[in-house]
Amino acid sequence: MKKKKAGMGRIWLVMICILVLLAGVYFRKQITSKLAAYVPKASSVLPTMSDKHPPLPTNPKHQTASSSNGKFIFLPDEKNRYAWSVKYPDGRVFKLGEEFSSDCSPTVKLGKRPETARFEFNEQRSCNSNGRKPIQVDADSLKDVNADGSPELVTAILTGGNVYGHTASLISLTPKGPKVIRHLD
Repeated sequence: MKKKKAGMGRIWLVMICILVLLAGVYFRKQITSKLAAYVPKASSVLPTMSDKHPPLPTNPKHQTASSSNGKFIFLPDEKNRYAWSVKYPDGRVFKLGEEFSSDCSPTVKLGKRPETARFEFNEQRSCNSNGRKPIQVDADSLKDVNADGSPELVTAILTGGNVYGHTASLISLTPKGPKVIRHLD
């Protein structure tokens, strides 16, 4: 009796598979016949071989970080309470070095010399690594100070306590990632 039930189950399974296959073929024909009216419209929109487009630059020096108008987003690292990263307008994310390390959220000011955005970490105030927040900066507000094709920013860390310290760096946001150009101590 069990062999007979197993044989009938297989027959039903094969019949269901054949039915699904036939239904798929039928509905495919129905769909393609209804879409046939749209084929001339779609092919007229597609580019032809005679269309000429300017070549994309392959040299990374010409692909500057600010070539797409957008925002640079400076993000605190979740694993290291002192580390920060930068997200470029095109979506790439790079870690920033020690010149941008602090457990405080920086304040952003427009620097007069050099003329670009200035990030100030004021560690005299009580800093809290849980209070660090991402900061967005318009790519247009960052200037190319040293004419290398990439925008620059200044980081300044003001430390408090018994010894007052100040360190500042000029950082270029190159296509290959942030790079310290000069220490401005």
